[in-house]
Amino acid sequence: MKKVIVFAIIGVMLLTGCHQTKAVQYNVDPDQVFGQHYTAKDFGIWYLLDYYENQYATLVNAAMERLPEDKQTACDNQKGLQLPASDTAAFMNALREGKMPLSPNGSKLIPCWLPVSPSQEELYQFNVCYGDASGNPIFNGTQVKKCAVEKSDYTGGYEVLMQFDMKTADQWQKFTAANVHKRVGMMLGTDRLLNAPQIMCEIAGGACCISGTTEEECYAIANILNKK
Repeated sequence: MKKVIVFAIIGVMLLTGCHQTKAVQYNVDPDQVFGQHYTAKDFGIWYLLDYYENQYATLVNAAMERLPEDKQTACDNQKGLQLPASDTAAFMNALREGKMPLSPNGSKLIPCWLPVSPSQEELYQFNVCYGDASGNPIFNGTQVKKCAVEKSDYTGGYEVLMQFDMKTADQWQKFTAANVHKRVGMMLGTDRLLNAPQIMCEIAGGACCISGTTEEECYAIANILNKK
């Protein structure tokens, strides 16, 4: 699996009101940072299977049974499956050998990985995203009105603060109210998981945040979202 330079910090959705973000262009080339071209429509917020859900455990355990014993490991229902980078390809091959089930709403499941730590033996956390009944993300980057990069006073890391347009802000508030304590996947395309935050409460005002990425990636993401 291609290595991505992202710190695996499980982000937390902004619990405050609307941030006065600006649509700023930064001196960073997203294509250079990510190694491929993304546009605003490639950014999406997806549903995410939680680690304690039976469907997640069933998927992981079935793939693990196809691996040699020395590659098998237990799945933590609080942290999910975590594997060294060197083992992720073998796991994905084992996953593809089985029949991929559909999501709870009948759409396609999307396997993806989130780096856990930039340690010497980098660990990756296995996640499973899915979209609406048509297989599309719940929200996408074209609905972002503006965004900017700021350094968090809470974590000390950098984050992308987004502001949805007026219509989407109302949809976002209803969605977060209906999905408190559930996680979502913030992705570029269907292969680069940026963040997997938990919704802590209803979020009004259309504010949303991407955290847990490097400073350079934050600037790159903001450029992608600000360039419609």
